[in-house]
Amino acid sequence: METTEAIQAWRSIRRFKTEPIPEAALRSVLEAGRRAPSWENVQPWHFIVVEDAAVKEKLAKVASGQKQVARAPAVIAVCGDLTAWDKPKNREALMGLVDAGVMKITAEIVDNVVLKDPVFCVAEHGPAMILARTFEQLGIAYAFMGIEAVNQGLGMCIVGALSNEATGTQKELYEEMKALLGIPERMYVLALLTLGIPDEQPAARPRKAFDAVISRGKVGRKF
Repeated sequence: METTEAIQAWRSIRRFKTEPIPEAALRSVLEAGRRAPSWENVQPWHFIVVEDAAVKEKLAKVASGQKQVARAPAVIAVCGDLTAWDKPKNREALMGLVDAGVMKITAEIVDNVVLKDPVFCVAEHGPAMILARTFEQLGIAYAFMGIEAVNQGLGMCIVGALSNEATGTQKELYEEMKALLGIPERMYVLALLTLGIPDEQPAARPRKAFDAVISRGKVGRKF
């Protein structure tokens, strides 16, 4: 499917057929997330594919009882790895860019400039900024995954209403779920992606007018 067509065809799908997702299609969706662009190549994500019915039921409870989570053939738990922003790991990611020829700077500049500049180094800020940047990065990744899902003939819904470290609700249930998924400390479940073959054709959701959200040069000047 052509990219613009896939974007236009996106719908949040909450009803799925019971048939399993073709393995190649599922892998393509996951690969799209892996290849998403990332701040300084940090890639603070980990994707867990959940297909076990009992575990999906647990995830549905964590997601405020949303039935689609339990019913979807697969659920992808999108996890934010906050340790990816630690300076040693951030340095490793940056040096990967240097070694690949993407950034033409020296290791000395990485150590004494980039990793000490609060504009570039997220670790120079507190936990709130680290979490905010992690949400941002994951959003880019699962946006890529959503478009690839459409391309593969699949449906997806991005579920963000969760009990987790950010909302601080149902802590015991959330920790139980993390243990089931083997999620370590400082890795948070920040979204769930329900995935399957669509069993509905919802209408396009309303969007703000083009001129209401796009300007040229300054706010209020039409594109």
